Amino acid sequence: MTRRRAATGLAGLLAIALVGGGLVFGEQAVWLARAGLHQAELLWGRVPIEDAIAAGHYDEAQVHQLRLVPEIKAFGRDIGLSATENYDTINPTWDRTIYNVSASPPLALENERWWFPVVGSVPYLGFFDEESAEAFGDGLRAEGMDVYVRTAGAYSTLGWFRDPVMPGMLKWPEYQFANTILHELAHATVWVPGSVQFNESFANFVGDEASRRYMLAKYGEGSPEVESMRARIADGDRYRRVMHDVYRDLEALYADPALDDDAKLAQKALVFESLPNRIDAAGFAEPQRWKDALAKRTWNNATMMQFRVYNRSREWFQALYEAEGSDLLRFMHRVPEVTRGASDPYAALAEAVGADPESEAP
Repeated sequence: MTRRRAATGLAGLLAIALVGGGLVFGEQAVWLARAGLHQAELLWGRVPIEDAIAAGHYDEAQVHQLRLVPEIKAFGRDIGLSATENYDTINPTWDRTIYNVSASPPLALENERWWFPVVGSVPYLGFFDEESAEAFGDGLRAEGMDVYVRTAGAYSTLGWFRDPVMPGMLKWPEYQFANTILHELAHATVWVPGSVQFNESFANFVGDEASRRYMLAKYGEGSPEVESMRARIADGDRYRRVMHDVYRDLEALYADPALDDDAKLAQKALVFESLPNRIDAAGFAEPQRWKDALAKRTWNNATMMQFRVYNRSREWFQALYEAEGSDLLRFMHRVPEVTRGASDPYAALAEAVGADPESEAP
């Protein structure tokens, strides 16, 4: 809700998989070919940020945002994030919006997943135009699935290419901008094979902590910028608690043997209708902003599962971070040690912090 980002560069990684990792057929092959073409269009048009500025492509506010990139990346290097060439470029002619499509059964909190060579199983697919995304979503809806089509503001190929700054990022507040860049650098620093969800939750945690430190280092305690950031963080925490409660309510509803499917569907609708009231009761600093955002979003199981992709078991990451003395570099070294060779990285994380895997929060 507070930011829109995704590793939609899976498109390019999967296009590589099509050529080098084995064959896929039918609808998946068509998607891969189209995604690879649009990714090439984005990447071939990249120019260094300073060249784009010198050519007069951007106004004063956009130039200011672009010149934050090396500052944010330097801060990331200082705290142990990988020094990549990501976000050193931008495509001035790029005018597409990237969309992600995910799906879930109507009475189960499960991700529809797609399998590809090299990458393995993924919980969403990226598209470079709305028509293709909606058409794919319509096919899933016709199969009776809950579908969530959303825009993605940032872009990552997970280290395979030099990722550019996306034009939409130039409108973001500095904290959100820094958070996204540091999130993507976290992917380049630590990537646990076989679990997109685990990697997104890890990078979300690192991005939040790293961007908080960046704002504090730059502006200092008590500054308007830091106070604004803290208000956003507090509302983000409130949002996660609201979503946690909604997830648990739905989980209990779907498991209730006393209800038939029609009754469960009716109760499911009521749970989602309760969201504005839950926002009112949660004590948000800007409740109307959050309710307006809620009203623009489709609410179903696929939406809830996308929330889980980015926020699963945050308290376990927090516990491991604190066990490493709240030292972010030590924490980032510890995560691959804890998960190495594990079939379920979340279970390995739980074991490392002495938690019950069955007690995890979404």
